Amino acid sequence: MKRRIFGLENEYGLTCTLNGQRRLSPDNVARYLFEKVIPGARNANVFLENGARLYLDTGFHPEYATPECDSVAELVVHDKAGERIVEDLLHRAEKRLREDGISGNLLLFENNTDSAGNSYGCHAKLEENEVCVSS
Repeated sequence: MKRRIFGLENEYGLTCTLNGQRRLSPDNVARYLFEKVIPGARNANVFLENGARLYLDTGFHPEYATPECDSVAELVVHDKAGERIVEDLLHRAEKRLREDGISGNLLLFENNTDSAGNSYGCHAKLEENEVCVSS
């Protein structure tokens, strides 16, 4: 088989609730999540040490894009690493919320639709012979 390059992008829903009610606006929740990535920044778009990209997509939801991978096994490793990276950021954001005296629970969802019915989620990218196919 000819060489193929694989990649995944995972979008996450993010909210902060208290007693079933939204506690912070989506942009404020995202600011807490990304503060460790880019201190003081309201927007984030960075390449990580593993070659992946972490950024805020439209609508203030986080997205993790794996680096380009040469095999499905390598892709799975980077996909799972992304889950751990985002999970670590979530725990740090929860700690900072408590330090700032804000009560509530941060919830992070790896999902495919939002409350308005817009579809997003996991995107695959395969490249072969300079032709790109996305789904």
